[in-house]
Amino acid sequence: MTAVSATPVRTTRHDLFPTTVMTFEHAEGAMNEEIARHFETHPRYARADQAEQSDSLNLMDLVEEAPALARLQGLFTNAFKAYCAAAGVSGGYNVAMQMFPNVAPARHYVPSHNHVAHIAAVYYVQTPPFENRPLVDHASSMTDYWRPEEGVLIFHDPRFNASLNGLWQSYARVYPRPGVLVMFP
Repeated sequence: MTAVSATPVRTTRHDLFPTTVMTFEHAEGAMNEEIARHFETHPRYARADQAEQSDSLNLMDLVEEAPALARLQGLFTNAFKAYCAAAGVSGGYNVAMQMFPNVAPARHYVPSHNHVAHIAAVYYVQTPPFENRPLVDHASSMTDYWRPEEGVLIFHDPRFNASLNGLWQSYARVYPRPGVLVMFP
């Protein structure tokens, strides 16, 4: 695999309902191809219960099988440092990282859920094309909420009863592209 700078092409901070969400856009075509090939050819990802079992796996344990995963860890580590700086997090912390795959077949989705006191991230290896869409859309109409598009990441306002405050904009959508890393609490 060709070495490519771990520096993102573009980093953007999005302050959504006052939650800091950051996007890091990378030009990592060769890495994405290697990771996709790993997921497409290894039988562990073809199992019917792959989605239920995926978070019991740490991709960092598989760098011998797919060296691109070590590169991906570097992208996450650099993004994590930038995220903490942007969110005003400082001090000494013990950090543990678990990277697990979500190999999503067509029409698959991950139910809405909360991440306790974690900083989470999603990296997109392959996505459907989203022509004429912004990377992050926090101004779409509520009507659009009921027409989710395949592959879209939806963030909900995490504040208690946020959708009951009379303001309909209690969510935002990410229209991902290959090479995009999204980091959020």
